[in-house]
Amino acid sequence: MMRHLTGLAAAVLLTLAALLAAMSATPAEAQALGPEGRVYAVETRDGRYTAQFRRGGRYEDSRGATGFWQYDGRTLCVIVRPPREREYEICMTWRDVAVGQRYESRAWTPNGAPARITRVE
Repeated sequence: MMRHLTGLAAAVLLTLAALLAAMSATPAEAQALGPEGRVYAVETRDGRYTAQFRRGGRYEDSRGATGFWQYDGRTLCVIVRPPREREYEICMTWRDVAVGQRYESRAWTPNGAPARITRVE
């Protein structure tokens, strides 16, 4: 009887461990993906625009800027080429948010000005 309870307890513990691992896989997978395929609305004191992180590392926004992005699993770096301004690079610790969520950041602008970032897609 004691052996059966021990086996049952072990089975319950293994099941709980598997459930916890499955629950934690989703945020980790989202973190690993980074911004690929996502769209963000960016509001700064200079205006508003929509930034798109295309598959394959291409960046485009509604201001007409193009460029490239790279994500290493923790840090996102973007080279932005605005149509009538100098190219600039921004790098930031990646912050994953759900569609509709927003946050404030100074990392999305070339001069460190505050920006409000909202995930659209």
